Order: sequence, then C-alpha cells, then structure tokens
Amino acid sequence: MPASQAVVLPETARPSKYRITLQPNFDDFTFKGEQSVDLKILEPTSTIVLNALELRIDSVTLHANGVTLTTKSISMDEEAQTATLDFGETIQPGDGRLEMAFTGILNDKLVGFYRSEYTSQDGETRYLATTQFEATDARRAFPCWDEPAKKATFQVTLVFPDEFQAVSNTPVVEEAIPGPGLKSIRFGETPVMSTYLLAFVIGNLVSVQQQAPNGTKVGVWTTPGKENQAAFALDTSVKLLGYFNEYFGIPYPLAKLDHIAIPDFAAGAMENWGAVTYRETALLVDPDNSSAGTRQRVAEVIAHEMAHMWFGDLVTMEWWDDLWLNESFASWMGNKAVDWLFPEWEMWTQFVNMDTNRALSLDGLKNSHPIEQEVKNPAEVSQLFDAISYSKGASVIRMLENFLGAETFRKGLNRYLSGHMYSNARTQDLWTALEMESGQPVTAIMDSWVKQMGYPVLQVETHQSEGQTRISVTQERFVYDRLLGDANPDANAHANPDNEVWRVPFSVSQGGQESAITVMDGRQAQIDIPGASGEWIKVNPDQNGFYRVNYSAEDWQKLVAPISSLELPATDRLGVQNDAYALSRAGLLPVTQFLSLAQAYQNENDASVWGDLASNLRDIEQLIAGEPIHPAYQKFARELFGPAARKAGWVPKAGEGHLDALLRSTVLSQAGSYQDPEFTGQATELFQQYLQDRGVLKPDLRGVVFALTAQAGGKDVYDQIWQLESETDLAEEKIRLLMSLTRFQDSVLLTQTLEDSLSPKVRSQDTITVVTGVASNPKGRDLAWNFVKSNWGEFDRRYGGGGFGLMRLVSICSYFNSQDKADEVDSFFAEHPAPAAERTIRQAMERVRLNIKWLEINRQELSDWFAR
Repeated sequence: MPASQAVVLPETARPSKYRITLQPNFDDFTFKGEQSVDLKILEPTSTIVLNALELRIDSVTLHANGVTLTTKSISMDEEAQTATLDFGETIQPGDGRLEMAFTGILNDKLVGFYRSEYTSQDGETRYLATTQFEATDARRAFPCWDEPAKKATFQVTLVFPDEFQAVSNTPVVEEAIPGPGLKSIRFGETPVMSTYLLAFVIGNLVSVQQQAPNGTKVGVWTTPGKENQAAFALDTSVKLLGYFNEYFGIPYPLAKLDHIAIPDFAAGAMENWGAVTYRETALLVDPDNSSAGTRQRVAEVIAHEMAHMWFGDLVTMEWWDDLWLNESFASWMGNKAVDWLFPEWEMWTQFVNMDTNRALSLDGLKNSHPIEQEVKNPAEVSQLFDAISYSKGASVIRMLENFLGAETFRKGLNRYLSGHMYSNARTQDLWTALEMESGQPVTAIMDSWVKQMGYPVLQVETHQSEGQTRISVTQERFVYDRLLGDANPDANAHANPDNEVWRVPFSVSQGGQESAITVMDGRQAQIDIPGASGEWIKVNPDQNGFYRVNYSAEDWQKLVAPISSLELPATDRLGVQNDAYALSRAGLLPVTQFLSLAQAYQNENDASVWGDLASNLRDIEQLIAGEPIHPAYQKFARELFGPAARKAGWVPKAGEGHLDALLRSTVLSQAGSYQDPEFTGQATELFQQYLQDRGVLKPDLRGVVFALTAQAGGKDVYDQIWQLESETDLAEEKIRLLMSLTRFQDSVLLTQTLEDSLSPKVRSQDTITVVTGVASNPKGRDLAWNFVKSNWGEFDRRYGGGGFGLMRLVSICSYFNSQDKADEVDSFFAEHPAPAAERTIRQAMERVRLNIKWLEINRQELSDWFAR
C-alpha cells in the first residue's frame, strides 16, 4: 500500500471506463477535450477528487442514482495536482457517469500530451503530437484517477487535420469526417489497464507491418522517409513475440503491437500497452549507417519494452514503491530474450558490465536506497528511475533465477502472472509464487536484498588439508566511505554496518570446476572442495551474485595467470578486475595492486571486459587529471591499450562478428584518448578521407574517428563536424557528431559546444548528453559546471520535473576532487533546490568527498609506483 503520508486520492469513487475525445490544435499548441467516465460512487460524498494538472476544466455534469448534478465549484490544487468537483449535495453510493469538458496545453516538455518538432524531407518544420504518461502525467492530458491501481478501460477518439495519421493502444474501429479538413478516429476499447499506459500519437506517420505467426499485427511507425530504417526492429519484434508468448505461457493479449519512433523523447522508450514509443536512436536501424552498438541497443530496448507487455502492463505494481519490480524484471527479461535471439552477442557478460557493475557502484554509497522504497509524491517517483530500480533489481533477479533453476523460476512467474492478470500485485506476491513453485525460502532470502540497501563484500580465506581446500567466507557491508571515517555528514541511520546480514547464495569455481550453491545466512560460512593446493579459486562464478569478493594476497596473485591465459571465463575476468578496482576505491586494497592486475589483461579479447576495465581506468584518470603523475599514468594506459588497438586495427577482417566490432571501437578509442599520436593521427587521416568520400568509413568506426579527430583538432575540425551534423537526418549519426564536439581540448571550442547545446541546433532530449559529455572531459569539467550554474533557470524549466535527464545533469559535479568545489556545489544546490534529483545530488556530493579523500591517501603511493 502507499505510505501513510503518500499523496493519494480519496477512495470515494472509482472509474471503470473512460470515453475520451481530444482535439489538438497545431497552430496555438493547445488541445480541447471532453470525456464521459463510468464510475462507482463507493461512499456518500458531496465531492469527487481526481488528478488534473495544467488543465482548465470548463464544465462538469454527474449522472448518478437517476439524477443529474452540475458542480457548484471546481477547485484546482496545483501542488497536490488535483481537481475537487463539489456538487453541493450528498451523492449516495451507486453507479454514475461523469461528463467533463476541458482544455490543455500541447507542451514542449516531453511529458503529458506534448508536441515534437522535426524537419520533413522537403526541409519544412513539422510537428507531431504524442504522449508520455509514466509516472504521473496522464493528468496533464485528461482529468483522471492517475494511480496505477485505479485500472479502467479506455475508449479514445482523436480529431485532427485530415493529412495526419494517428496511433493508439488498440486498432482503429471507426473513421469519420467531423468538419472540413478534419478527420475523427475512434480506437477500440482497451483492456482494463492503468492510466500511465495509455498513449496516442498524431502526425504525418508511415508504417511497415507484418503479421506474427500467432496473428498479432506488428507495426513500426516513423515520420516519412525513415521507413527503410524499420526492418530490423520489425523482424526483431516478431521473433521476440514468439519467444515471450512461449516463455510466459500466456499469449500477448492485444490485437496489435506497434512500435513508434518519436523525434523528441525524454527516456529511451515507454511500454504503452500495444503502442510502445521510442526515441529514434532506440528503434531505427539504417542498414548503411547504423553501428553494431546501435543494432544491439535497439534489440535490447525492444526486448525490455516487450517484456513489460506482460510484466507491468498485464500485471501492474499496486503502487510506485514496487516500481523496481517492473523495471528490473524487464531489464533482466529483455537481456534473456536478446541472448536467445542473438546468442553470439554474449549478453550475460555484457549484462555484468552494463547492469550489475553500474548498480554495485551506486549501491556502495551511503546515500543509496533500498530497492523497495516508500514513495509519497510525483517528485519522489521520478527519482526511483535509477540504477537501483533497473540494474540492482535485474541483478538480484538473475541471482535468484540462478539459485532456483531456470525452469522452476519460469513456472513461478507463470503462476504469478496468471494469478494477477488485468490487476495489480506487490513484490511479495511474486516471492510467494516462486516459493510455492520451488519450496525454497524465497521471501527470507530476497528480503535481505530488496528491503535493506547496499550489499556485502565476502572476505575469502583458503586452507589446505589432505587433498581438499577449506574455503572460509565472512561477509560485511561494502561501502566506499570507510575511507571517510566519521567525518561524513551524510552518514545516516543505515550507516551502521554491524547489524546487516545478507542471505548470500554463493559457489566457488576452482580450476574451472564449480561447487554447488550454498546460501550463507549468517556472517560466516565455510565449504570444503576437493582439489590440490596451489590451484586458483574464484568465488561467484559468472558474477551471478550481487556482491564483491576480496581474497588473500596469495589468492589474488593466483588469479593473474588464468586471466592472462584467458583460462578464466570472460565474465569472471570482468568481475575480478571490477572487484579489485572497487576494493581499491574503498581502501580495502592498494590502488597499485589494481594497476598491477590491470597489466594481466594485455591479451584480453572480450569487448565487455575491455569496456569495463577501460571505464575503471578512466575513473582514475578523472581523479588525477590535475596531478603531476598524469603524464606517467597516460603512458601506462597507452602501453596497455596500444597493443590491443594495433591488433584490432582500423579495417574489419573477414568473418568478424558483432563483438569484434564493439571490441575494435573500444580499444582504438581508449588508446587514442590517452593521447597516443599514432591513433589520433590515423583517425584524423580517416576523417579527412571521409570528408571527400562518405563511403570510406564504416558506421562502427565513425564514433571513434570523429571523437579522436576532435580531440586532436581545432576550429577547422569543429566547423567540419557541424557541417556533417547539418547534412544528416539520422539521429544516431547526429549523436555521434555531437558527442565528438565534447572532446576538443580547447576551452573556447568547448564553451561554444556548451552554448550550442541549449540552442535550437540541439534537440532538448540531447542537450544533457552534450553537457555531460563536456563535463567528463577533464578540460571541460569546470566549464560545464559553470555553464549549468549560469543557465540553471532554463535547465530547471526543461528538466526540473525529474527523470533520467535531470539526474544525469546534476551528477556532473561528482567528478570534482577539491574541497573548494565541494563547498561551491553544496551552496549552489542549497540556493537552487532540485527536489526531483535531491538524492542524486547527495550521492554526487558523497562521491566528491570520496574523491578528495582517495587522492589524499593514494597520491604518494601512485607517485612512488610510477617512479619505479
């Protein structure tokens, strides 16, 4: 249930069906609407309260118990986002029908019912109208009971200029001509569903369609001229539909499934039931110009959104504190589905890099939060869309499936979904279903992972005796700020690590043999495994568990050979260096031990392992960019990445696959970014050839070539990049070019890039990507922060409502590593609060303090190590 202080509507009336008619005006960007809502009055009342925001309600009539009432007053409460309809007399319980007329704004904030601007093929500025209702923005489009458990059916009619098309959750059932130049389209009644899953898009749209084997009509919609970029998404979606129908054991319940590419879109995509909306880069694949990375992202996003059609749409969380279950399940399931469709992509190794490690990093902060989180108002809901909700959640689900077994887990899911179809459920309901299926204490195990924040580090000791190895494991909470001692002003009630114990499913791989899974339910555990002394051991094989592992110095040393020879599997090689780096950030291992271990990765051949190691090394570079050892550090990194980059080369070889393309772009980009003139020179040469002949550069290499050319270039390159940007209408190519603008070393050019980011040259959805790109360039760190401060009014207007964008924007200050900057950031946000990113700001401040302390502790040791 919602927390007792949550802002929720009174339980006096409950809707069962909305009939909504909306007519957008593309000249003055407003819309008018009318609706008739079937409802039940549940207790005697003289008022009905529902959600409404930025709407003007013009008239209200209630038909109930044989009488017709009109409102005596309508009061809007902007803060609570409600409208109170006062009828001046008591209405008795029973069935009713509420009729309303209202007007609203077709806004440019990418929420509610909003407008998206784009340039048509003939160079004209065009608009389309679209929606984004999750979490709490359906109330901007029509007055409604905008809470996930207030499910109802929806019958939508749209009236608009007759040159346009429209798409909604269900197929069109009727078309009419209500007046000159207009058309009216009525869509079929939806199943029972939550308000946040309703969607409609109106504009100049074209589609490609295919009937799936089970009869579902699948479509991909774009603005005209982009139909040729829809084939990959359509094919992927049709295949995945078959997989999901079989996996869940419940056929997709709607007649059609549309995927719609929207030019302006705040997130990556949105799982509106039967009408999924996407930003263009998450759906469109240009056969000639899209990279391997884009194809993968499109497959991942489609799979994530389609998993929601069951998990989230058919069965919905009862309240937002269980949002994590929606998102983490879709992330885990999406990964599983892509792994089924493209086994050669090694998706679970990539998952550890993209999800598990990202979540471990955030959840090692004192200012993290438990997966299950109380939510009181819309600003708090938007803060939940973070790496804990998506990635930690997905990682603990992977851990649970690994423990219970894949088929038992699948049967438990089917039991859960079948028991709550067209309704709402809580996390506990899933645990109960899995418990009944498996006979295991799922609730007891999972409560320790979802109800308390953080995770453990397992300290592993080995002892040899008579042909077997005894492995003793002790757990304690992992936090980065053990470095800070008591000086941390953020230390909160959760900071006492002594009373926290996790139920940890763990197993051990020794020389490649894996033990059975043991569940640790206290601080200590031990297992005996057969095997000679001297063999390497690796706890947490395949990184299935959500925790870190620390070994004795001797056992760390034994892992070097199997890493170097690639005997240790890729996912484990990835995990070992990531744990070592995190332990060094927390003061549990010397950072020089991590750097020595990194040298064992010279022969690495896996793209995800290189990617994760690269991001850890980049993290250190961010910390020491202003230190005297920086040049020595860059040389160290060039020596690590150079051989791999030379081996990969700039020219794809015959018979290469998807992962080879990802690997090549990672190692070339790293070698060049540490100022290796060999690679920046080659990139610049390729760039010049590309300017003459657009056919010479494969899409997989463009991002690296643009970035390294910019890094080594000046004003002429800057102008050439903008020239290329203005020529293309492929969103993916625009992003590659915009990101390269953040790589210049000249502050004048970086300042110009920042100023352009708020101009009409850059879409509002991409501004934050550009600003964070400049911030992550050590030469642009202060420039970006000063730019955000001086333009805070505009950033706040655009993104202050919350969401990923705002959280990424305020995170740029987490790169700082001096007390002056920490004070400056503190005082700035004290004067300019951002409630929808309040926790992210605390996390960023904690990271700054950790950076300062880390440098104090490691400066000398790094100096000595590099001097040797």
